[in-house]
Amino acid sequence: MESGTAGIGREVAVEVVTTASLAPSIHNTQPWRWRLAAGRLTLAPDVGRRLPVLDPDGRQLVVSCGAALLHARLACRVLGLEPVVELLPGSAGRSGPEPALRDDLVLATLDVRGRHAATDADRLLFSAAGARHTDRRPFADQPLEPALLEQLRRAAEAEGAWLMPLAHSDQRLGAAVVAARADWAEQTDPAYRAELATWRRGDGPAGDGVPTDVAATHHPFRASDFPLRDFDTTGTPGAAGTAGGPPPTENPTVIVLGTDADQTEDRLRAGQALARVLLTVTAAGAAASPLGQPVDSDGYRSVIERMLSIAGHIQMILRVGYPRRDAAASTLTPRRPLGEILVID
Repeated sequence: MESGTAGIGREVAVEVVTTASLAPSIHNTQPWRWRLAAGRLTLAPDVGRRLPVLDPDGRQLVVSCGAALLHARLACRVLGLEPVVELLPGSAGRSGPEPALRDDLVLATLDVRGRHAATDADRLLFSAAGARHTDRRPFADQPLEPALLEQLRRAAEAEGAWLMPLAHSDQRLGAAVVAARADWAEQTDPAYRAELATWRRGDGPAGDGVPTDVAATHHPFRASDFPLRDFDTTGTPGAAGTAGGPPPTENPTVIVLGTDADQTEDRLRAGQALARVLLTVTAAGAAASPLGQPVDSDGYRSVIERMLSIAGHIQMILRVGYPRRDAAASTLTPRRPLGEILVID
């Protein structure tokens, strides 16, 4: 370890990884493992938690790990420590194929070097970490403040990513059509529905997965110009009720987050950008939920990239807005026990 490195102790590691565990992840799989050794934390993927149908190459698993890394960095800063991160250590200047996604792959190392006073912005985002969750409540008919959109753009760029709102009607319409087609393809795929049911994990105590009552947020009479993922695998795919007439259609702000390239390091940066964007949304009193269907498949993702004339690679699409005042509070998803995700040597 370099001279001047303060090192991470056991108590700090527990604090940091506890905060990291609050990060968003695909279907709340929480696919990360941390190890503390010689005063340094390492982050590795928990490959056994990859979703082979939804995420065959592990792109979203790596993005999830990147989100956990941002939370860990933020925890260090609030503790008054200066985090020093190296992504894919030992790969600098490496040519050839991307590293295989295995349990022993070190995605990042996290050291601390000296003291650093937390800023007000650090503390604000840290306070949002405990409240942040995928919020599937209906949105109010209230546009997102332009100043907040600008904050989200800067948050993404601070982590080496870019953010673009779908501001024009033709962009929204085209993306909505692709999203609806992708949603239909997933909902009618028996393998996808079986995998989704596996990660519901709501029948009894659970430390991860999507709770059963999340399915209730997808109401058959709720309408949106962009489809919400239906977590209820027990009903008929695509079924919708008509009692009481059609509901008002939600028109959330839709933002696209991406990177210039699409290698493992870019996906880690995308995850850090995603986490910073979501914490910024939460701190502003707004809410967000992913539009995962059109980015689950590389094919549909490419279609939207071409349609939007994007030179880079889309990593996530989000619905963002202000929850309706009469909407019931969303359920916070459970977290894995610390002993499952942190090893202290």
